[in-house]
Amino acid sequence: MRAAFFHDHRFGRDRSGTYYSNGALPYRALARYVRQFDHLLVVARVQPASSRTRTVASGAGVEMACLESSWRLALPLGSPLGRHVRKVMSAVDCAIIRLPSLIGRVACQEAIRAGKPWMVEVVGCALESLWNHGSLPGKVLAVPTYLLIRRCVERAPFALYVSESFLQHRYPSRGRSVACSNVVIDAPRPGVLQSRLARLDAGVDPRRAVLGLIGSLDVDYKGHETAIHAIARMKDRFPHVELRCLGGGAPARWRRLAARLGVESNVRFDGSLPGGAPVLEWLDGLDVILTPSRTEGLPRALIEAMSRALPALGSSVGGIPELIAEPCLHPARDDRALAELIERLLGAPEEMKAQARRNWERAGAYSADILERRRFRFLAEFRAFAAESTRERGGCAGDPAPVR
Repeated sequence: MRAAFFHDHRFGRDRSGTYYSNGALPYRALARYVRQFDHLLVVARVQPASSRTRTVASGAGVEMACLESSWRLALPLGSPLGRHVRKVMSAVDCAIIRLPSLIGRVACQEAIRAGKPWMVEVVGCALESLWNHGSLPGKVLAVPTYLLIRRCVERAPFALYVSESFLQHRYPSRGRSVACSNVVIDAPRPGVLQSRLARLDAGVDPRRAVLGLIGSLDVDYKGHETAIHAIARMKDRFPHVELRCLGGGAPARWRRLAARLGVESNVRFDGSLPGGAPVLEWLDGLDVILTPSRTEGLPRALIEAMSRALPALGSSVGGIPELIAEPCLHPARDDRALAELIERLLGAPEEMKAQARRNWERAGAYSADILERRRFRFLAEFRAFAAESTRERGGCAGDPAPVR
């Protein structure tokens, strides 16, 4: 049985034809579907691989049918995007569609038109993402896009949500559903917690604490502005506190903001890192992880940081309150409240240790073995549903030539 996966994710591709991911969709994540289906066609975006994007996405059972990132995507099914999605859909028996995404919305339409079994994975809120993107077109498109995606999810026979309740409430489904984060982390090891507690016992100088923020620099909604303003508010009392930012994109505008606020030397941009050990090592060098987002589904980076027993502070949006304790939350965009939380936490060593233990334990619920069993069962149900639908339609899609 052949399945297709649809999403706007941007893969990198080198000259040898090997595909890479920024960490969100490595082969380890795509292999989840290969374990249920004989072959997986991936429809996403592709661009030349950068020297830093080296998490391999290619692998056995996965065929890339991606669109060049230079293509101008359009919604109508008669557009190049629509024709490509239709060609892929005709070559498979079922579709796995990750939303929100433009490619995903077209795939939903085509799956319904073609009568193919389909399921959705709801990984974020289009309304909040577009509204907080930082552009006028984003605000104009926010409500219409939200309504379109809400309708897609509502009609989906199967729906997987990365949150426990937030996205389910915002995008309800009438089909079979499950809560299952798309984070990929190993079960938190006791040694990680012990190392963190030893670091805290040795003492964290609040004036030289290292804070971290993970997120793309090219969007407004990850909270870089809020965090930099918070650092500026703390400058007099915490003159050497450092904010380290991990994520792709151009840091120029955030450097300008930091310079204007007099904290340019306190803010550091570390670029992108391959998933796995390099990111874990980066996290282990922090004292506190910040997630001051304007919008989130269920932030994978926060869960990964919690698995390293990091104390965490975050905004009270999306799925963040599902992860960290209520006293560690602040209103989105409120840099004064964030600065107060940082100062309070850094001045309370026992509270930092309590949050380290709590977050490490909470992250255990998102370990790969637990989530993989839950996801495996749900995908098995969808596969059975797709197989039955295929039999009713009169057979499988067969094994056509690769889609290009």
